[in-house]
This record gives sequence, C-alpha cells and structure tokens, in this order.
Amino acid sequence: MSLSCEKTPQLQINQIFENSYDFICAETVLNHTIVHICYLQSLVNFKETLDLLVNQLSDAEEGMDPIRYIALSYNVRMNLSLDELVKSVLRGMLIVFKQDEIEHVVFEPLHPNIARSVGEALNENPIQTSMDAFTEDMKLNVGLMRRKLMTQDLIIQSHSLGSAYPRELAVLYLQDQADPKMVKLIQDCLNENKMMDISDIQHLLKALKQPRFSLVPTYVTSELPVTTKHYLQDGRVVILLDHFPFAISFPAIVTDFWAVKTDQDHPVPFMILYRIIRIISLLVAISMPGLYVVLNAVNPELLRIQLAVSITDSREGVPYPVLVEVLLMLIIIEMVIEASIRLPKSIGPTITMVGGIILGEAVVQARLMSNFLIIIVAATTIAHFSLGTYMNSLSIRLYKYVVIFFSALYGILGLMSSLVLLCFYLGSITTFSVPYLSYTAKRGKSDE
Repeated sequence: MSLSCEKTPQLQINQIFENSYDFICAETVLNHTIVHICYLQSLVNFKETLDLLVNQLSDAEEGMDPIRYIALSYNVRMNLSLDELVKSVLRGMLIVFKQDEIEHVVFEPLHPNIARSVGEALNENPIQTSMDAFTEDMKLNVGLMRRKLMTQDLIIQSHSLGSAYPRELAVLYLQDQADPKMVKLIQDCLNENKMMDISDIQHLLKALKQPRFSLVPTYVTSELPVTTKHYLQDGRVVILLDHFPFAISFPAIVTDFWAVKTDQDHPVPFMILYRIIRIISLLVAISMPGLYVVLNAVNPELLRIQLAVSITDSREGVPYPVLVEVLLMLIIIEMVIEASIRLPKSIGPTITMVGGIILGEAVVQARLMSNFLIIIVAATTIAHFSLGTYMNSLSIRLYKYVVIFFSALYGILGLMSSLVLLCFYLGSITTFSVPYLSYTAKRGKSDE
C-alpha cells in the first residue's frame, strides 16, 4: 500500500482495488457537478442509493456543491486518510470524490439484502419463550438485544480487532449488574490485542487471554436473545461477533451445567424439577461408565449376589476385558453422535437409528458386548444431552474417560478420587476475577 503521494486518493483507491471485479469507480453528475463515486457493488445497492441522492439534491440550491450538501444531509465523514478509505470501502461504504480534487465524503448507502432475516433457533429448542434467534448481522443482533432490554443501563461498546483481516465486535453489559473489575479486564484484553486477527473463537479466546487447554469452557454461547438477556441480567459480559450468529457470554460458572435460563419462564416447581433432573444427569454422565468398570473388574463384592451373577452371565463369552469393552462401545457412540451432527438432516436420523438399534443389537448377539453395557452407554449418552449447554456436555463427554481410567486402576477409590479431583479443578478456575464455583456473576455476589 506504499503508493506515490502525488496521486489523488481516488487514483490510489483505484490501484488498490484494481484486481477486484466488484469494485466500481463511476463518473456521474450530481447537481450539475461531475463527481466520481467509488464502492463495492457486492455490498452497495447503487441504483437505489443514487435515486435517493438525486431526490435529495433536487431540493438543493442551483449550483450548490453536492459534496457540501451531502455532508449536511447525511451522517458522513469527510477527507479521510487512505487507510480509512480502504476500510470504509471494505465495510460497504460509498465514497464521493470531486473531479480531480482531494475533497471527498464517505457515507453509508443502501445495501442489498444479503443477510439472513431473523428466524427461529436452529441449534437450541426453546420451550415457552420467544423463538427469534441471532443472525450473522451484528447490528441486527444488537437491535434484538435493545428490544429485549429497553434500559439505559445497557452499555454497548464497539471494537475492531485485526490488522490484515479486521473484524467488528460489540461488548454488551448491564452497568448496574456487571462487576466493573470484570468489564475492565475484558476491555484491557481487547485493547491490548486490537491488532490480532480474529478469524474464529479460538483466536478470540487468545485475545482475551483465556487458557488454551481447559476441561470446561470459560464462556457460554447462545443463539437466543432471550437467553442472552438473562445472562446480562446475571451480571455477565456478552460479546457479539460480526458474521457469527451466537452470543458469547463471559464468564461461565458451575450452575451453567444445570441452569437453563429459559427455565425461569416456567413456574418455580417445574423449574426446580428440570434442574434436579439435570443434576442427576450430570452425575450419571460422569460416573456411570466408571461405576460399571468398578463393579465388573475391580470391586464386584459391592453388588448384591443376584445382580453380580446376572451381570456375569451377560458378559459370558465376551472376549475383551471390561475396560476395553467400555472404551470400544463409547468410541462407537461418539462416532454415531458426530455422524448424526455432521450429516444432512435428511439422513442424520437414519444414521442414529442404524447406530443405536441395529449396531447395538448386533454387537450383543455377536457376544462382543454385554447387555448391561448397552444400557449403561445409552443412559450415559442421554444424560450428556440433558445438561444446560452443548459446550458443557462436551466437557463431561471428555472427563468421563478420566473417570473410567481412574476406576480401572483403583476401583471405587479411584472413582471417588476422580470426582473429588474434578471438584478441585473447578475450584481452581477463575475467569476475569469470577470464580467458576460462583452461584452468580453479579456485582458483589460472585464470591459468595
């Protein structure tokens, strides 16, 4: 971008975008004055914008400078530097140059409809609450949050991160709920890393100085504005990324495992029931496979004699040790889950049926797995997806293998030790000065 300083900004812009087929620099007449208009036709609805300009200029005085009139009629920026002009073009702005002069204005034109409209959530299934979901347009997402929280305490800050590939993001929080220390830490991280390119969530977490390897996520995501509203009211800071249809809320806390925010749209007894079920699911998902290994391979004396005989009969003819049997079945189920998620919706349910019914029955008849193990794996898989968020279910899916290995080595003592170790690990996590074992992230209450 090191061009000759003798060239006008218009010529420099033309040279920078000379290889972009959608870049247009056209000459036209506005109010009897020749001007040059530069824009990306893929991001600008030029015909409607030009019609709007002509209609506006029809009220101007004869011979009035169109540049000055546009500057008075629109929210514009004038006479920017070359770097700012390039960024403006890439953001879909329209630049009007005077013929053979440096003076110019930059304003936001009408855009073609290239964004997805507000629709229902595709990844979350809300019950008895609003159904609208975030889209890829950050401004539209901010507008959805403004509609949900019509309060002056909602603070929205805009940031631009990246040098080679700039990306816009918005930081939202409620001034009367969020901890000022947490907000300052997030703002400091964004300001320190404003030149870092944010192409995905991993880079965003790196900019926010979050641990690269963590068994539990330090954030929660949601595509529902109503859920994000509850996160804001809980004192969290929400980040909206442009071209990313999910809200990222910091910090994550332990209650996210069982507390779904839309539960509050139900009567209190029902909400308590839902959360008790999720807590039970959490315990089942973590401990059930490890407990199966303990009771079959290490400490079978813990079972009643009738149940021990029944389990032994079910494993008659199985050629593998219990640990290998459990790992094989869990890996098969993990592959079925990933296949059902990645495949098109038209054949995803078919794969689930084949993996869950036909494959399960076949391995039992072939004496490769026991009947009890099929029950254990099915219950564990259902329990995974009963938890509060998908990210937390992935954490439990990962940690259950740690529990299995501890159980295979040390029996019931290893099972209990792995659960205690998990509690110690969760207690050591602090995200933006908020402990992970906090009940809430609200100001002054996160350390209670």
